[in-house]
Amino acid sequence: MDLDQAIGLRNQLRTHKVIMAYNGAVSDDLMLTLADLLKSRMLAQDDPKRSKTIFSVFMEGVQNLIWHGGDDSDTSGMILITQEEGQVTIMCSNRIAQKDTFELRERLSQIENADKETIRQLYREGMSSSNEHEGPGAGLGLLEIARRSSQPISYAFVDVDKHTVDFILAATI
Repeated sequence: MDLDQAIGLRNQLRTHKVIMAYNGAVSDDLMLTLADLLKSRMLAQDDPKRSKTIFSVFMEGVQNLIWHGGDDSDTSGMILITQEEGQVTIMCSNRIAQKDTFELRERLSQIENADKETIRQLYREGMSSSNEHEGPGAGLGLLEIARRSSQPISYAFVDVDKHTVDFILAATI
């Protein structure tokens, strides 16, 4: 990237009200550093309860990147946060195997079409059965994001090649 491209990118980020952007390997240390930056920014301009909600959605999204993302630059994650007209949108993306998308698409479709009460019920059911499931992937993170979002979550699957896709999840608070 040359200087003109960098200036153009900076201008696009400003135009689209991006307050945080990261693309690369995501680790626990990075998550904590970005979380501290986000928390400081939100507490400085938002009420504490809403800041906690924003922070919670951010943490769930980034934990998904850590648990389900790759370790190299080709499969690393992306975090993009925008703030416009009182709304904060958190977008997280990671590369996943094409074969892993079917179950995820089904789960997302179920959540996308559910009202808040149904999401709460699905969350309660997931909590009660989470003892049967070890480790990440119990599906509670997606439900937690949907529960805390002020609008329905949105998502996309972008084909990379015949074996992998980029999965992008967005939540607005």
